[in-house]
This record gives sequence, C-alpha cells and structure tokens, in this order.
Amino acid sequence: MSRLALGLLLASSIATVFATGCASETDAGDAQDSTEDELAAKADEHWIYAGPLPALSNAKITASLAGNTAHVTGYLPEGAAALPDLPHVKTRIENGKTRVDIVYPIATAAPPKTNSRPGTYTFYEAKPYRPDGNAWTASQGNHFVTWGGFPFLAYNSGIAFHGPITAQSSKTAPDTKVWYLRRGDVSSGCNRMNGEHVTELAHVIGVSMRKVYGANQSYPNPSAAKVTVIDDYDTLDGKFIDVDYATDVGVTRPGKVHGDAKVVMFGSWVASEMPNGKDLPPDQKWEGGVGGKPYVFAEHARNDMVCSFAKADLPGLKNVQRAMGGELPRTICEKKACVVSAIRANADAKARCAL
Repeated sequence: MSRLALGLLLASSIATVFATGCASETDAGDAQDSTEDELAAKADEHWIYAGPLPALSNAKITASLAGNTAHVTGYLPEGAAALPDLPHVKTRIENGKTRVDIVYPIATAAPPKTNSRPGTYTFYEAKPYRPDGNAWTASQGNHFVTWGGFPFLAYNSGIAFHGPITAQSSKTAPDTKVWYLRRGDVSSGCNRMNGEHVTELAHVIGVSMRKVYGANQSYPNPSAAKVTVIDDYDTLDGKFIDVDYATDVGVTRPGKVHGDAKVVMFGSWVASEMPNGKDLPPDQKWEGGVGGKPYVFAEHARNDMVCSFAKADLPGLKNVQRAMGGELPRTICEKKACVVSAIRANADAKARCAL
C-alpha cells in the first residue's frame, strides 16, 4: 500500500466491530471501484510508524472545535535524542526539559451531529489496527465503515481520533482511490485525521506503533494522556493556533477573525512512498487554503515516516519484532521491500536486511 492517509480506499466483509460515536459518510469521495484482487490485498493493511517522535512524557491533547486542530503538548523523555526539524512540531526548553508542541488538522461533527462537549476526557480504549468493517450508531444502525487499518483512539463514549474515511482519485492515477482528510465539519462527532497523523498520534501518547497488533484488538486505558475539548481557537504563547492544511466546510481560520499577526502557524506533512506522486491526491484549495493558495500535497510529502504491511505478512513481521527485542526498528519502512521479501522467503529479515 502506498501512502498512509492516502492509501487505497477499499472494502471487505470482515468481522463486525461496534462503536457508538463514529460513522462513515456517503458522498462521491467514498465511491468504491476496486477489484477483488485489490480488496484481498489492501482492505486490512497494518500501519507502522517509523518517524522520529517518541512517546512523550505528560502528554495532553487540546481539540479545538473552532479551529479544527489537535494540539499535543508533552516533554521528550529523559535520554531521548533531539528531534530533527519537523514542520508540525515546535520545541523549547522549559524547566530544564524539552517541551514539544505538535499540531494536526482534524475533522469535527457535521450538523445536526454533535461533537464532544467542552471538557476534559480520558482515553478509555485503543484499537491500534482497525481494518475496514462495520460500526453501529443510533442514527445509522449497523453500517460499513472504511477504517483503513488506522488506529482508533476513543476518549468519549465512542468518539475518537481515527483515520480520514474519505477518499478520491489520486493525482496521477484516476483509477486509484486515495485517502485524504476533509478538515471541516464533516463527521458524526469523531475527529478524523490523516491516517499517518493518527498513527503518529497513537505512538506519541504511548501506544507503540512499531508493534504488530491483532485486528480490532482492544486495549483499555491505553494512555495517561488527557483530551481537552474547547469551543474556541487554541492558543500558544498568546497567539491563536492554526495549521497550514487546507480547510473544508465549516472552518474559519483564526487569522480571518483575529488577523494573521495574532496567529502561530504550524506546518504539516503527508506520507508518500511513490516518487511519481501516484499516492497523492490533487492539490486542494477548498475554502481558500492558506493565503488563497492551494495545498500542494507533493510539497509536504515525506518518505519512510510510515508504511503498511499486508495481512498475510503480519505473522512474519511479528517474528521480526520478536527478533528485534519486542519492537520494530525505525528503519523498518526504509527497508520494507527487503523485509517483505525475506518474510515471504522464510529468511532471517533481521540479518538479510541489516535491521
């Protein structure tokens, strides 16, 4: 599978999974035209995080309903390596520790659906590997949802951070559907995210995404991190927080209200494994982008931060994890082709691929 948030949109008939707060949308972007071979190969990929962010100490998340942002704050753990320059991350020394601020774009509820009420919540469940499957809600009953294999991080009666659900044709291959986040009031109450972002978020709050999990395996109380939901724009150092990902319906950027001089803008990134851009969607403007410019996915693409593995390769990948001492190495995405080849040849991937 190519890109995390922009992987192929595929469906399959797998075991029913129940949730109470999230549902799929039924717009043109969710059309499904994959072949049976693609369905078998791609509906249940498992996503791995190979980026530089570790699990943060004292992590907490602020979800802004006005700004459609998720702002993570925490501290680098003792002994952790200094972080490289990342567009969506700002760091500073605070009381002798490295404070980390991370911002992601998110989706919020489409009226008449409702968001979480402002307040502070605790993560009560995580499903690190959630393939496409069914969900139940009071409004839609039992229905199919394209979860995409991305983590599902629940914090309020079924409301969760999870993958984007929506897809459209790729930039260079119209017959290939790719994931993308509609950053707007478009969900049934959950906070949809680009798939690579929610995979990184899970890792940052302490759910290791360099491990292989069972499909729909549920972990109670997965993180000590708290989620604070606010109605207003979020702030940092007296300025309003925004992120340079394009906006969809229902979003008014804080700069439009308070002026650009009073905004701290975070950058963004998207994952890509294909140099030709086949796994990227067309440039997006929606409600104006930043400064009236479209969001060009290729300008934000990063390689080897995330990757996915087919269901058939997961037992072998689990063996690689054991050989590495219980967690896959950060080089796993960079060396994915070698690792998959070794797994399928029943060879020692650790030695063959110099992991």
